[in-house]
Amino acid sequence: MSPAAVPHKPRVFSLYPLEPSVIEYGSQFFDLTVPGDPDWKNWREEAEAVMVRSNVIDADDVAKFGPGLKFVGKHGVGIDQLAAKEIRSKGVIIMNTAGVNATAVAELALALTMTLARNIPAIDRRIRSGATVDKNAEGAVGIQLTGRTFGIVGGGNIGYTLGKMLYGAFGAQIYLYDPVLSPTMAQKWADLLPSSKLIRVDNVDDMMPHIDVLSLHVPLIESTRGIIGEKQLKAMKPTAIVVNTARGGVVDEAALLKALKEKWISAAGIDAYAIEPPHVDNYSELIAQERVVSLPHIGAASLDVIRITAIAVLDHLKDAFAGNPRDIVTV
Repeated sequence: MSPAAVPHKPRVFSLYPLEPSVIEYGSQFFDLTVPGDPDWKNWREEAEAVMVRSNVIDADDVAKFGPGLKFVGKHGVGIDQLAAKEIRSKGVIIMNTAGVNATAVAELALALTMTLARNIPAIDRRIRSGATVDKNAEGAVGIQLTGRTFGIVGGGNIGYTLGKMLYGAFGAQIYLYDPVLSPTMAQKWADLLPSSKLIRVDNVDDMMPHIDVLSLHVPLIESTRGIIGEKQLKAMKPTAIVVNTARGGVVDEAALLKALKEKWISAAGIDAYAIEPPHVDNYSELIAQERVVSLPHIGAASLDVIRITAIAVLDHLKDAFAGNPRDIVTV
């Protein structure tokens, strides 16, 4: 085949490191550039597509986009770190990989719930500090999750997967709030749970007095910013647990600290902070609460999921360059 007949491989820049097997896979279809390559810094000007994970693309980056950039492929779902409006104003399509990491994030939400229900982190810290803790000590007695009532905010892939786990493991009753739930997902929920176990609410406030655990699974957009604040937390049971594996900013962190200190709720598992990664410089009081578990947004940080999701981004880009973009983000 003559050089002129060699098919064009679109220039794709990954803004995050890829493991060798992913690079090998992607290089079949793309001229793939990854961090550490000599010309990686030229991604704004030279890319035809960009892969992002937790990377920030701000308005200054967008202003430098070259004319060839057509697609941004998001590893995961949330795009709050992207200047999405500015990106779309350039005619660039943003695609995410909804559902690929759903099981991993749901598993972490479940792990946080189970850990806090039995107060495992606080008990462990006391023992490590040299204290003698027996089963009758204050805080050593937790709650059983079987038969409890859970509130899920966001009924998409992650929320649904968690609901499936909760019902299967604990026979849970679930309150669900999602005003933009698609008909397809609504039917999946209806097929998953008997009507006596699924209560859909039109207002997030309606579930608060009834639930033992609140788990959040929504993107950070204007309608979800601070959706859980002082009013909602004050309405919860004093034994309730709040779990946020979604995005920082969805929960009002000052209100959450107040709720914990004043014992409106029992505990909180936080995998998503407004400022990440969480550090005592920013969250000294919240992190110090005995019944808080803090994580640096690791919901999808499973080795197999990272690889699978990166390949999913490449597959999305392959389809997009073939004229069939999917999972286009319009929010």
